[in-house]
Amino acid sequence: MTGGRRGGGLTAKWRTFTGLPAGLKALIGLSFVVAFGSYMVTPFIGVLMVEAVGLDVRVAGVLVAVATFIQFGGSILGGAVVDRLGLKRTMVLALTLRTAGLVLLGLAVKAPWVAYPAVVLVAGGPALYLPANKAYIVTSVSDELRPLFLGVSSAALNAGMGLGPLLAALLIDADPVLLLIGLAGLFALITAAHQAALKPVAPRPIAAPDPAPAVAVAGAAPVSGNWAALRGALRPVLFTALAFYLYFFFQSFMGLYAAGVSHIQVLGWVMLLNCAMVVLLQPALADRIARADYRLLVVGSFTLMALGMGAMSLGSTPALLAGTALFTLGEIFLFLRCDLELVDRVPGNPAFAFGVQRLTAGIGGLLAGVVGGFVFAHYEAAGDLGTFWLVVAAQCAGAALLALLLGGRRRPAVPEPPLAEAAVTR
Repeated sequence: MTGGRRGGGLTAKWRTFTGLPAGLKALIGLSFVVAFGSYMVTPFIGVLMVEAVGLDVRVAGVLVAVATFIQFGGSILGGAVVDRLGLKRTMVLALTLRTAGLVLLGLAVKAPWVAYPAVVLVAGGPALYLPANKAYIVTSVSDELRPLFLGVSSAALNAGMGLGPLLAALLIDADPVLLLIGLAGLFALITAAHQAALKPVAPRPIAAPDPAPAVAVAGAAPVSGNWAALRGALRPVLFTALAFYLYFFFQSFMGLYAAGVSHIQVLGWVMLLNCAMVVLLQPALADRIARADYRLLVVGSFTLMALGMGAMSLGSTPALLAGTALFTLGEIFLFLRCDLELVDRVPGNPAFAFGVQRLTAGIGGLLAGVVGGFVFAHYEAAGDLGTFWLVVAAQCAGAALLALLLGGRRRPAVPEPPLAEAAVTR
């Protein structure tokens, strides 16, 4: 474990990063490569199923929906797999599954039935990988460094998510089979790199938070078990689900909106701005996010999202970019703090906590797709697409009001380190 007192400036944070064990530094770098490779295929699975494999568009749509739910909802199994295999082995297994899935996707062009197990494997890999990845980071650093390095990990993943589709868009039309087999080779190398670079880490107990006065019961037995521990994490689970529900409106319908009111190329700039802001700002603001008042941060985050959605309703390219910037600020604050709250309130098993987080993402994405599809179709038929974002903005405002009522008083997610604390490396 690496611990120590954090400095406030970027130079001090860079020195902290360079002082990490080699395996942990390698994992952060590999996180970028994993996301980069994953997002060279994930956004295009539907297109590949229809144009390269030749499936009916309705069948392809069902496959994409199943894959999305497996990718997010399947992460709830991550904690159980980690308990049996450990963090490193779980990540290696997950990457092996994705490698096999990519090979099968390439073969599906000649044998379409292979597409069904291929999509399950391609989606199942991230379901196991991402909870184990974040849990490895949480387990390898001190509580005080947890916000910074979860922010750095998120930045690495978002950088890969932003750059991967840009390169894939240039290659997918040329030869999709060559792209898929090439990606399978890349993931085979990534799997080998994880096996070689990472060291197994033992679980590190995470201090349980003080019980909130509203729920503390004198003489009650301590809560045991992961699911029982979730009783104290219902509010962050609720706000995480709301955050992902609202985020998937942005991710799923921005392309359709941009094509309807401006030009589809605007989507590239919007997504690039979204990813760039997360990469640049989340690590820099991680400490402040962790120490902010919980209720005020959640209320403020949903309010920023509401303002961003309201700006998007204006439809012009500057309005879309300004709205994206406001929405992304709310996303930066909210998602990192939700991660920290779940780990803090489900002590001792970060893989389970991140599995719950991914499950709420899957549920939120599914609900956003169903609700958003009907709402978007209604306003598209009415020729009033801008009102779609006003409806989403109203939901963001409702989430802010709910957070104001239910947020409760909560200590910072990470305590202040002692002034005399010395750096310790294990």
